[in-house]
Amino acid sequence: MGGLLEGANPLLYALLVDGVIGGVIAVIGFLPLVMVMYFLIALLEDCGYMSRVAVVLDPIFKKVGLSGKSIIPMIIGTGCSVPGIMATRTIKDDRQRKTTAMLTPFMPCGAKLPIIALFAGVFFNDASWVGTAMYFAGIGIIIVGALFIARITGERHARSFFIMELPEYKFPSIKRAAISMLSRAKAFIIKAGTIILLSNAIVQIMQSFDWKLRVVAEGAENTSILATVASPFAIILIPLGFGVWQLAAAAITGFIAKENVVGTLAVVYGITNFIDVEEFTLISDGAGVAGVLGLTSVSALAFLMFNLFTPPCFAAIGAMNSEMDDRKWFWGAIVFQFSMGYIVAFITYQVGTLITTGALGTAFIPGLMIVSAMIGCGLYLVKKGDRKASKRLAMNA
Repeated sequence: MGGLLEGANPLLYALLVDGVIGGVIAVIGFLPLVMVMYFLIALLEDCGYMSRVAVVLDPIFKKVGLSGKSIIPMIIGTGCSVPGIMATRTIKDDRQRKTTAMLTPFMPCGAKLPIIALFAGVFFNDASWVGTAMYFAGIGIIIVGALFIARITGERHARSFFIMELPEYKFPSIKRAAISMLSRAKAFIIKAGTIILLSNAIVQIMQSFDWKLRVVAEGAENTSILATVASPFAIILIPLGFGVWQLAAAAITGFIAKENVVGTLAVVYGITNFIDVEEFTLISDGAGVAGVLGLTSVSALAFLMFNLFTPPCFAAIGAMNSEMDDRKWFWGAIVFQFSMGYIVAFITYQVGTLITTGALGTAFIPGLMIVSAMIGCGLYLVKKGDRKASKRLAMNA
């Protein structure tokens, strides 16, 4: 593609090749990994195993204030958070339904796999424990979050029954699994060709111009629109170990669609060549990419967890708003999700730095103050929303 645009305007070349094409290819490059996950999930669903997982985990979830039916949305959420959140409609109890909708996005979905794959390949030599640890971390955050919310709302352990038909174990259909995989992969590609393409184009334009719409000179990237917008957000990320505007910009675009994190990193650092376009694999020189990103293994793990466990993409946020139908609960959920992601990343960076260097990480005290403020704000909003819901139920009774 670069040859076809030879001699073109440098800005146009950068927009098309580095911004649009390079950013999208950086995301599509992880499509085979995503398809494998979709295929395996479809096999588990078809053989009758998923239903048994729900039954086995039902007693555990009841102890933390959730319904046994909460398992199903979270399992669905490993593919995509949107249908997972919508599946909470089957939960009759209002508090349990809203709590499940709030916690379901903590399960890493298919859109987050490219981020996991990139950081596992670059900073951890493709270690298999990275992806596994992220899913277990998501489960742990859900359990801890459910306990906190139950404590805040005064949820009592109600006697309830979880009834589900258990299908017989059977050999899964390869054909059905393949059709399910291709259907989900198609949705992934459509998102890459629409939302991600548009986001990367906007990121490239914002990085190329300053507020006076003048082309940013080489070496003066800090004056770009993107840098000035992301820099204030980067300040609160300093206690997490990645307080630079480039990484802040990637995190911000991740709220539009989580796949954007990889695409934005490719654009702002100009490392679109970290993906082998023909083989769809990460280049072997992961250390070179790690050097460009400027992260240690500890801060890279913190950045990964921050992007996985902060609020999900806009589509999932919209679904959450629709299912909760309560502004205080909704905004409380957003603050709670952001706080959980921030706290997990803060603990990861500070404790990891303490273990590896013998000293706490940068800006520990300011980070502790931010964490305290986030927790207080989130608890206040959720508690207010719960009081409003309780009054509404009392009036209808």
